[in-house]
Amino acid sequence: MRKQRNVDKVYRDKGNRGERERKSRRKRKQKAAAILIAAFFLLCGAGSWYRSWQAEHTGIPDAVSSRTENGECFLDVTANADRIEDTEGFARTVIQMCRENSFRSIRLSTDLYGYPERLEINVYLHREEVNKEEPVMRIRYEPAEDPVEGEGGEKYNIKDHVGKYKLYVDGKEIPCYYY
Repeated sequence: MRKQRNVDKVYRDKGNRGERERKSRRKRKQKAAAILIAAFFLLCGAGSWYRSWQAEHTGIPDAVSSRTENGECFLDVTANADRIEDTEGFARTVIQMCRENSFRSIRLSTDLYGYPERLEINVYLHREEVNKEEPVMRIRYEPAEDPVEGEGGEKYNIKDHVGKYKLYVDGKEIPCYYY
């Protein structure tokens, strides 16, 4: 009888072993699927984080807000860099982008009142700093003199009367090469 019990036990173990292997394979497949799904979400999240980081570190200026009052345009611009090496060159680039209306995030509205007469620009290094910290530099672009009334009284604008303007960075006049 003892032998018989051992034989029955062997046959019972073989049946259980097959079922255990199926359960084991199913668990392995579930784990692999969970790992693949987690990797997919991780890659998607890392990709969006990288795109955001790259946009903030391109070094290409971008306007984040604008307001126009009485022909004067007030802009908040981000440098999208950790520091600004050449402040004069950066200021010229920002003014050129204003004249060409070529910021990535916003466009200056020129359809009703045309281009502005003056620009007041606060420059921040990154978007998160806007209105939370002091600007790293201030740029002002304004006519050297007001237009003479006798010449038709036409007001200057930043697009058409480039030679009549002066550029200031933090209150200091710098040469302007847009002629």
